[in-house]
Amino acid sequence: MNPFDFAILQFINVTLSAPWLDHAMIFLTNVRNWVPVYIVAFAFVIFKYKWTGVRMVVACLLLVGLTDLLTNRILKEIVARPRPCSLLADPSGAYSWIRTPDGVRLGYSFPSSHAVNNFAGVVFFILLFPKVKKLLWLFVPATIVALTRIYLGLHYPSDVFTGMLIGAAAGWGFAKLFGVVEKKYFSLSKIETS
Repeated sequence: MNPFDFAILQFINVTLSAPWLDHAMIFLTNVRNWVPVYIVAFAFVIFKYKWTGVRMVVACLLLVGLTDLLTNRILKEIVARPRPCSLLADPSGAYSWIRTPDGVRLGYSFPSSHAVNNFAGVVFFILLFPKVKKLLWLFVPATIVALTRIYLGLHYPSDVFTGMLIGAAAGWGFAKLFGVVEKKYFSLSKIETS
């Protein structure tokens, strides 16, 4: 294991820890708590862009479904990297400093599916609306959610940062594919002028 990975993990997981922050991170890391935000955002896209918006939402849901499948069923199984919280069972006690405010998770660590999925969706929408600079703010909640995984002792920093890159690449590819399909079968001009 890279000592730098452990140093960042310890800084975020231990040095930055606080009881109030534990509760906030547990809330922010839970996908169910974000569902109302997703529903409102998707409803807005559909309301504003009608059938084009429906296709955008369906494409985004398909993208996140595929990245989740890729992460959890393929990449994690191939790499088979244990989570940091699994080190608590080490008999030496060398990793007893790892905090798990939201409990220990089973399964593998690399890459973080939270990071992959969130960055895929954010990059997808940002690239669909390149002229809307305000959408760059979507990186803030996506990054916070990704960092919750390190804070909670469930992922190494490299799991999260690699997940961000994989998600961004998937979002970029899907946005390009969406653009090709829209141009060939539908009217792309509605998106580009927004």
